[in-house]
Amino acid sequence: MTPSLKHVSADALPADLHGHIARDGAVVVDGILSAAQLDAINADFDRIADTLSPGLRNATGKAAEEFNGSRTVRFDGLPAKSDTFTDVMLLPQLTGAADHFLLPHCLDYLLNTGQLIEIHPGEDAQRLHRDEDAWRYGPLDATGPRAQLQVEALFALSDFTSDNGATRVVPGSHLWPHDRDAGDGDILQAEMAAGSALVYLGSTLHGGGANRTAAEKRRGMFVGYVSGWLRTEENMFLTVPLDLAKRLPRRAQELLGYKAHRGIGVVDVGDPMVMLEQG
Repeated sequence: MTPSLKHVSADALPADLHGHIARDGAVVVDGILSAAQLDAINADFDRIADTLSPGLRNATGKAAEEFNGSRTVRFDGLPAKSDTFTDVMLLPQLTGAADHFLLPHCLDYLLNTGQLIEIHPGEDAQRLHRDEDAWRYGPLDATGPRAQLQVEALFALSDFTSDNGATRVVPGSHLWPHDRDAGDGDILQAEMAAGSALVYLGSTLHGGGANRTAAEKRRGMFVGYVSGWLRTEENMFLTVPLDLAKRLPRRAQELLGYKAHRGIGVVDVGDPMVMLEQG
């Protein structure tokens, strides 16, 4: 079967959106951001991205340097860097997909990371990977059907084209055995206009594309949710200052980790939300 990556409008019915994700492991939602949201979030990030050089600043090892790219600018802590980001992380298309795919297997989910990813000219294609491989030492050792761990979105903050590094995706790979490799005919690129988003599962193979342009930067924003019983990739308690977290909507606070998953994430053997209620 020829692989396909469907596009749907931002007002698509949840059942249609979730159906495409369940079948293909990914779907592009066109125009999910308003023009005002796109302009605001780019303005917020321009001030930061323009001061940073490509490459990791505090790499955890050689593999991390290679994976994240030497000609790619990245930074996280986005709830602390953009008021508009809070609106984006609560978009109903994204949280609705997380509700659908994650809540059957957990009490609640968490914001795994929010990250600006700007691929500069000359960057090579990132290796194909599954985001859930971050937890390969635990639940991924199981055989047979298992719960989905993540729902993600890669927002296009500039146009994504095949030449400037549009994300490569392997539709259907969320249903593959983990040891199956993707051939060239399995891989598609998520070309989409600025303001659109690729929504996908953590079990779907994907990777950043190569930027073959002379001067065009491909700016994307990664937003991911993970089952609440797993440790998040980004340490939200350090990247989002406590005084700022106190001013966020309660649902955003919960998604940052200020909500216990029964006995996981407690403070003084109790509800961590009290930390935000103290003066």
